[in-house]
Amino acid sequence: MNNRSQKPRGYRGHKKRGSDLLPVLILTLAVAILSALVAGVWQLADPVDYIPPEPKTVSSSSDTSGESSSQDPASQEASSQEQSSEESSTVDNGSSTLVGEGEWTASSYFDDALFVGDSITEGIKLYDVMSNATVLSYTGINLDSIFTREVIPMEDGSKKTIIDASADYDPGKIYILMGVNSIQMAKEDFISAYGRLVDTLRQQHPDAIVYVQSILPVTADYEKRADAVTDNATIDEYNEALMAMAEEKGVYYLNVAEIFKDETGALFSEASPTDGIHFGATWYRKWFDYLRTHAVSQ
Repeated sequence: MNNRSQKPRGYRGHKKRGSDLLPVLILTLAVAILSALVAGVWQLADPVDYIPPEPKTVSSSSDTSGESSSQDPASQEASSQEQSSEESSTVDNGSSTLVGEGEWTASSYFDDALFVGDSITEGIKLYDVMSNATVLSYTGINLDSIFTREVIPMEDGSKKTIIDASADYDPGKIYILMGVNSIQMAKEDFISAYGRLVDTLRQQHPDAIVYVQSILPVTADYEKRADAVTDNATIDEYNEALMAMAEEKGVYYLNVAEIFKDETGALFSEASPTDGIHFGATWYRKWFDYLRTHAVSQ
């Protein structure tokens, strides 16, 4: 028997080699875990700054020096929201006085607003929209009777004409809307009478912004009635003359009629299913949404 071929009793060759590798593996694993933990703590303590791409520059509407803004998009959005809630949009005082669409204007813009008009304007009080504004109006009033008919009640029980009552206020903005009650006049007489109203209000309040609002359309059903006072083609014609008068007088023109017209140019039938002229609270809100996005700054 070859004793060299026999292994001593208690030989653990393979087990011993495994026992030698196990501590190494455990140590290696521990080092890896420890390194990962250290790396994680370092990232929390000192994160790597992410540098976003350079944003596109946006010209500032309030910057008259010609410089541009390099704010990041989030800052620009916050700035835009702040501006729309606090400021009104500025309209170029060029040859045209038509007010274009701008930023959403805060309700506080109307704190010093005076609305002058007939039954359409009277609805502002009826539906309690823009209740912070002052309203001087009366159903059936026209461009003549606004100077002569005493309809505004005073605290002492007496009454004043709308024009006399307007002198008691100090508005920063004046909104005028004279509609179908006045359009029965010949166009030249209508423009002359409207111009007199504008001139009087400007004399009373020379520092106020004056808005002339377009005559609103009537429904197609109203046009078909035998007792219809006017039609939309005539209203459009008078509105063109009204816008020219506003430009001549140097006051602002608001084409409010555009949001009330359907595809045929008539007042939406659902807006005024009863008489074809007057409308309800939903459309008053549409009207004031239009005014809030069509405003000029003082």
